[in-house]
Amino acid sequence: MGALKLILASLSLLLVMAGSSFAAVESRKIDEISNFNWEDLMARLDLYAVQLQNVPASSGYIIVYDGRHSRRGEVQGWMNCIKNYIVERRGMDSNRIMIVNGGYRENRTVEMWLGPTADSPPKATPTVKLRDVKFRRGRLRKKNWGSLCNI
Repeated sequence: MGALKLILASLSLLLVMAGSSFAAVESRKIDEISNFNWEDLMARLDLYAVQLQNVPASSGYIIVYDGRHSRRGEVQGWMNCIKNYIVERRGMDSNRIMIVNGGYRENRTVEMWLGPTADSPPKATPTVKLRDVKFRRGRLRKKNWGSLCNI
């Protein structure tokens, strides 16, 4: 009887460990693009959207980093362009896509991630501190965000 309890306890422990390893699936980076123009970014977003569509239980995480030399408000403009393109032109459910401001890097950069729905978004990895950013003259206002992506 003691051996049977030991075997059942061992099996239970194995099942718990196996279940926790399946639940610990992490997000993975699908693509990254720097110093892009809108046409290059659209092509990459098209490929990314196909991967998202092929894994219906997944969520998309897009991290947008502003460059060391940019205009104030530019990162929000790019985030808006990306969201509109993925949802309106590629037909993705807006609840499956999370787009976040990642801070600053040497060059404007977009990272595209794929992860499980319940997972928290991947961590942003900025490489330039705000105090080291040299903003170009002018501000990109909300009404002009579409000028970045010709919408």
